[in-house]
Amino acid sequence: MRLRSGLTLPAVCWTIVIMLTAVLMCTACGKEESPEEQIRMFVKAGEEAAEARDAGDLGKLISEQYQDQHQRTKRDIVAVAARYLFINKNIHLLTRIDQLSFPQPDRAECRIYVAMTGQNVSDLDSLLNMQADLYRFDVELAREEGDWKLVRAEWHRAGPEDFF
Repeated sequence: MRLRSGLTLPAVCWTIVIMLTAVLMCTACGKEESPEEQIRMFVKAGEEAAEARDAGDLGKLISEQYQDQHQRTKRDIVAVAARYLFINKNIHLLTRIDQLSFPQPDRAECRIYVAMTGQNVSDLDSLLNMQADLYRFDVELAREEGDWKLVRAEWHRAGPEDFF
C-alpha cells in the first residue's frame, strides 16, 4: 500500500522502529537503572524523539550489523526514517511494551505495540475515538561497547485488542 507521501506502509513502520530504538539508545547508558528500566526508558525516549521529528542521532542508535527480514541495512533504515520525518509534520505515538526478555546479559528482545496518528493520543481512552495505525514491533537490541544498539526489527499490523 502506498501512502500519499509515496512511501509504502512497511517503510513507514520501519521508520517507527528506528524512532523507538532511538529512545532505547538514549537512555540505556545509565548505570544505576536495571536493564528492564533502561529498555522502558529507551522506548519512552524513542517515542519522544519520533514526536519531535528528530532524525539527527537515529543512525547512532542502530548497529552497523543491523539486518532485517527484508535484507535492509542500517543505511536503508536511516534513509526511510529521515524521509518519513520530513514528510509527516504531525507525529503522535502511544506505545505499550508487551514482552521484554534478556536471552543473554547483553541482548534484549522486546515486543512493542505502537499506535501512530497525526493527532495527540495521551491514553487508551483517547485512542478509542480516533483513527490510528496500529503495529506490533519485535525488536532485538545488543549492547555494543556499553551502548544498546538495534540489531534486528520486524513489524506486523496489530489490532485494537492488542492495546486493551
